[in-house]
Amino acid sequence: MVHWQGSYPLALTLIVGLVGLRLALGMVQTVVPTAVIDFWVVLSIAILLWQIVGTMRAADRFLGVTGSVSGLCFAYFMMLVTAVLTFMQTADALSSRSAPPVYNMLTRTLPVISRDGIMRVDGNLDWELFGAFEHTLESYPNIQSIRLGSTGGYVFVARAMAQKILERNLDTHIATHCYSACAVAFLAGDRRTMAESAEIGFHQYKLEAGKQPVVINVADELERDRQFFARRGLTDEFVQQVFTAAHSDLWIPNSDQLIAAGVISN
Repeated sequence: MVHWQGSYPLALTLIVGLVGLRLALGMVQTVVPTAVIDFWVVLSIAILLWQIVGTMRAADRFLGVTGSVSGLCFAYFMMLVTAVLTFMQTADALSSRSAPPVYNMLTRTLPVISRDGIMRVDGNLDWELFGAFEHTLESYPNIQSIRLGSTGGYVFVARAMAQKILERNLDTHIATHCYSACAVAFLAGDRRTMAESAEIGFHQYKLEAGKQPVVINVADELERDRQFFARRGLTDEFVQQVFTAAHSDLWIPNSDQLIAAGVISN
């Protein structure tokens, strides 16, 4: 109320009530949940109006007491600076409602966040994609589910994704297809769902170098993921069958098999 009436000294009004408060609001904005960002924008603009009115009254009072036009001009300049800062904060807040293009390879689909907390991850599972996936998770704490669409990639990348999914207790969903290493990431989901026409496919791993470490023993890596699948609640019969298809082939279980094996959540 004192600020609104312009009763504070002009210097205190500018430093604390105008610039200081606006910078503090910018810091608070970094932790505002995406779900309430629209409310935050309205509140921020309302606070700006309160700041401007109080500062104008303090400036007029300062002019009446001191007769200093330069002080008045400086106060109005600082109000302009604060208004610009508020505009920048508002633009940043509104842009946070959707994910930035953190994966900038033109041949890949960017991880995209919808307003209901679903991240879409499409494309080959490589370390560049994982970097984008990890960055997006850290930037958007409201993510609740991962929608996967991939023909596979590096199993070590899929395991790293699975670990992040487990840590956050995220759900997973397949809208189209999820083959090979993608299945490892999918099965990390707390609740696992698939579209009616979607497919999940399994086959043996292939010894391959590149950006992932060289697999020393493919059989050991297959067994490691069998154990992971078992821990995720899959039946023993299904676990023993997941890697029977050769790497050049693909086993795509039908919906009845997936439900019976516990691949899809009830």
